[in-house]
Amino acid sequence: MMYTIGIIEDEYFAQRVLINLLEKHKQLLKIAHISGTIDEAKKDISKYKPDFVFLDIELPGGNGFDVIDCLKTHKSKIIFTTAYEKFAIKAFEASAVDYLLKPILPERLQIAIERIIHQIKTEKEALNYEGLKSNLVANTVETITVKYKDSYKILDVSTILYFKAEGAYTLIKTVDAEYLQSHKLNFYEGIFQQHSSMIRVHRSWMIHVKHIATFSKSSRSVTIDSQEIPISKTNVKTVFDLIRGSLI
Repeated sequence: MMYTIGIIEDEYFAQRVLINLLEKHKQLLKIAHISGTIDEAKKDISKYKPDFVFLDIELPGGNGFDVIDCLKTHKSKIIFTTAYEKFAIKAFEASAVDYLLKPILPERLQIAIERIIHQIKTEKEALNYEGLKSNLVANTVETITVKYKDSYKILDVSTILYFKAEGAYTLIKTVDAEYLQSHKLNFYEGIFQQHSSMIRVHRSWMIHVKHIATFSKSSRSVTIDSQEIPISKTNVKTVFDLIRGSLI
């Protein structure tokens, strides 16, 4: 996934140093704007809404803390860059993810980038999960969000055929596509624990009963989209009672 960043720094030499240091991260980071003053920074943040910014503290027309409200409005994360240690406490009070002292060391920059990307990913996953949990409380799990290429995609639950455990991942099969997700099957089982049509039938499988084409109690299996899916021995009676009930 590509992350957009802003550089808020008034000194040309400092801008070039940071740009050069970021070159090795160009597969991951895209510089959306470089701003040299407070006014420029506010306009650029509102226009580009970067995922995070490298923010100098001493700037023409004020200081870096003057753009904090604008950054919070657009949910942009902050890495402060400054030659002065005295601002560190105030920086973290402003919810900075990291604080880099100039001259910036490549290894410290690496740590700061890893830290801020981890936080962004964690917050996105938490937001997705909370949204799904809210649906569950209302017993209306109608959509789920999945990672798709470099972004996210919303799936209609009615189009999902099954979930299959793939080690630490889960394959989600829909009527027209497949999505490999970095969550274990237990994660999705928790989301659908009160869903009447989504059933965990095996340690490696969870199915949508509305898409069952055939089922066999003797062989303890069902077929969905030509895929034969096993039913665990301990679950067979409960599963087939639910399946028969849903098909009546």
